[in-house]
Order: sequence, then C-alpha cells, then structure tokens
Amino acid sequence: MNLNIKCFKNLAFFLIISFLSTHAFAVNWPNWLGPNYNGSVDESLNLNDVAEEFTTIWDISVGAGWSAPVVHDQKVFLHDRIDDKENLTAYNIDNGQVIWRFSYKSNYRDDFGMSNGPRSTPSVTYGLVVIHSPEGLVHAIDSQNGKLRWSKNLVQQFGSPKGFFGRCSSPLILGDKVILNVGGEKVGVVAFSLANGKTIWQSKPFGNDYASVVPLRNLDNEAIVAFMREGLVVINSLDGSELYFDKFQSPINASVNAASPLVLQNGVFLSSCYEVGAGYWNFDFNKRRITFTNKWKFKEILDCHYSTPIEFKNYLYGFHGRQERGSLLRCIRISDGKIMWSASPFGTGHLIRVGGKALCLTEKGELFLFETKPSGFEVDFRQQILGPGRAYFAYSKGSIFARDKRRLIRLDLIRNSEK
Repeated sequence: MNLNIKCFKNLAFFLIISFLSTHAFAVNWPNWLGPNYNGSVDESLNLNDVAEEFTTIWDISVGAGWSAPVVHDQKVFLHDRIDDKENLTAYNIDNGQVIWRFSYKSNYRDDFGMSNGPRSTPSVTYGLVVIHSPEGLVHAIDSQNGKLRWSKNLVQQFGSPKGFFGRCSSPLILGDKVILNVGGEKVGVVAFSLANGKTIWQSKPFGNDYASVVPLRNLDNEAIVAFMREGLVVINSLDGSELYFDKFQSPINASVNAASPLVLQNGVFLSSCYEVGAGYWNFDFNKRRITFTNKWKFKEILDCHYSTPIEFKNYLYGFHGRQERGSLLRCIRISDGKIMWSASPFGTGHLIRVGGKALCLTEKGELFLFETKPSGFEVDFRQQILGPGRAYFAYSKGSIFARDKRRLIRLDLIRNSEK
C-alpha cells in the first residue's frame, strides 16, 4: 500500500525545535522511552567499570502513582499524588532537593482500588514539561520555574473516556506539537500546539488505550505510530490523516493495550496480552512514499502485558505473559518471531538497553543486568534497590533514577562515580 506524506509546514520553526530537542536529549531520559523512543541509549556499559554494589546517591519520599521519573537539564521530574493533590516536581539531579513544585487538586478515584495517582509519564523539551493526569487533564509547565503555561481538559473538550484505570498515555512532544492518545467516540489521536495548547488537528475516532504514541522518522518524512484499541494506526503528524491501519484487537472487552509501539530501523513491533499476541510490520521508504507490510502475527511468542520490550541487533527482549499469572523474560528473533530463550522467575519488570547490556527493574524492586545476546541468558549483576512498584525507570550517564510506591532514588552504577 503506497501512501503520500505531505511536506512540512513551518519548516524553519520545526528545524529549530528539532535541533534543540535532539541535542538536549543526547544524554538524558526526557520521556517514557528515552532519547530514541525505544528504551535504549547508544553508549557502552563496561562490566569492569560497574561497581560491586551500586551506590545510592540520594533517596527521597514521593507520593502515589506509577509515573516514571524523567531526566533533563540537570533536573529530575516526577509526577505524583499526595492526598488530594497531583504534583509535578523538579528535583536537583545531584542531591534530590526540590527546585520547584507545581500542584493542582485531583478528584480521580480508581474503580478497582488500585493507585489513585498518575500513570502517565511527563515529557520534556527545552523550557516545557507536559503531563497528563488520570482525570484527562493536560498541563504544560515551565521547566525552569514551575509556572503553568497552558492546560487542557480532554474529557470536557473531547469526551476522553475513563476506561478501566483512567487516562494513562504519555504525551509525545514532536517539533512544535504535543500529541496524545485521547480516544473515544469523537477522536483518536490529537495534536496540540506546544506553544499555547490550541488544537492543531485530531484524527478520526479510535478507542483509547494505555499505550503511548511514538514517532516514526526517516529523512524528511514524518509520521506517528499509535496502538489504539482497534490496532495499529499510523498517522501523518502534520495534519492527522491516517496513513495506515491494521486491525490487531483483543476479542475480550476487559482488556488493555499497554505496551507502547516499538519502532525499529525498518519496522514496527506491537504486543499485548488478552489473546492479542505480537505482530511485526515492515515499512519501506521510496522518496516521499511509504509502504507497510505485515510480516507476522503470533500468539504466545512475546505477549507483553504492560512493559515495552527492547531491541538489539535484530532480536527483541521483553516480558511475556500476564503480570498476575507470572511472566517469562524472553528473547525472540524479529524476522520470524522464533523464541531464542526464556528465563524465570523474575516476575514482570521494565528494561533499558545501554549498548549491548540490558538493565531490568522488576516489580519486586530488584535491579539486574544481563547481556543482550540470543545464545542464552545469564545474569551479570543483581541487587535489591527498592520495594514493590510498577513504574518505568530512567538512565543517564551511568546513573539510574527509579521509584517504588514510596521512594525515588538515584543510584550510581559506575564505581567511584566516574561517568
């Protein structure tokens, strides 16, 4: 299927924003999947430099929620909830001290008795932090002083449904836009102006889900990829028009798509539990035209409950199976979905790849390190660092920033703090 992608509008402004974003994100973790939107950073992590025991640099108390920390401009940003207020707090990266805090009242109550705190992770660019609450409120905050720039109510404006666990998708800052999986009877994905929050475009309706929108880039072509309730949706980021759709949906109503799309060099990987399974779509660029082809869809290969897998040298590493029923850490080959190895018992967790090494933080608060290789699995290092939790974590220049239900910590991986 051949598709046209329109030329960029406001190209000069876009290039300025893109240049700043690319260079600012080089060593930071400014969104839920890092600088490359794939849970990886392209730097080495030499085992000879890794400390025998990781050092906790600071340890602070935080509120409720599963929102992950993000790192940018010598600050660590966290969205949490204390009592009836949600907070976006900027912490000093060196000592964990509060630089500023923006707060607002929250009336969200979880229907299933789980956390009443935020699930969505902030996204950061130069000068702005954007957060999305489970109530469907979007706030854009000045990253230097914590002042409100603009806000939106997605329930009032678009009828964003609560779903099972509130609104969970994280904002995508792309050029001069903030793009969100809103969903419902009126819209699917919506793009807002990064400068003032005005609606730039909205896609046709799709059911909302918990996976976040990620970019698909190749030269001057630009699109975004969303895992909506109905399946894979590729959208033109300039005007919101649909470029590609493939149904990939659970037959079970009580289901969620929570792992975000993983965009690879020339393909897109989606995965979910609830009888959905995993799928891989290849894309090809020819000048300004793009073609998508589904290569495979399999169940019981790498069915990800909520954790997005990582990729290295054409192999995927991720957690297979429902969290409450026990999960397996698994490696599969991208070309055909072949299972290379499975490892247990670790429970479920989140993964970050640093060069050829993978860091994993489990729901039980254990951190372990292993080499990403298809020949087999072997733990190089493991340490209990936190209590139970489900939030993603961040990596920046030899340190990780992670949270559980009560604490946020900075942990140095490299001996003598030489990073």
